[in-house]
Amino acid sequence: MRTKTKNNGAVFLIVVFAIALMATITVGILVMTTEEVQLMQNQLYSAQALCTAEAGLNDAFAEIRANSGWTTGFTDKSFNGGTYDVTVTGTLPTRTITSIGTSPQGYDANVMADVTIGSSYPHIIRIDSMKINGF
Repeated sequence: MRTKTKNNGAVFLIVVFAIALMATITVGILVMTTEEVQLMQNQLYSAQALCTAEAGLNDAFAEIRANSGWTTGFTDKSFNGGTYDVTVTGTLPTRTITSIGTSPQGYDANVMADVTIGSSYPHIIRIDSMKINGF
């Protein structure tokens, strides 16, 4: 004689629970991956802004090497898809050069250098101190 087994849906509940658990884990991994990509993009855009600010500082150094009295600075000068602004303050032989670089995505970085400028042409520039995003 054959015995009848009762199948009251326990297997179905276990399968539903397993699928729900796997879906939750998948969504969690997706959220973490998305955050990591965003952090990487922020780092990249900040590095672009810093490179642009350093380019502005180097551009100012080139102008000062040619003319130690140069204090005009730059406003919205294009570089690498972004722009930089440079200001020059102080009196010879010391100057403070501040460069603010903006990446194409709108991220900003600041570089400030206190320099001493030599008196003979081409004017030697000595960086006495330099601050990056810290002033």
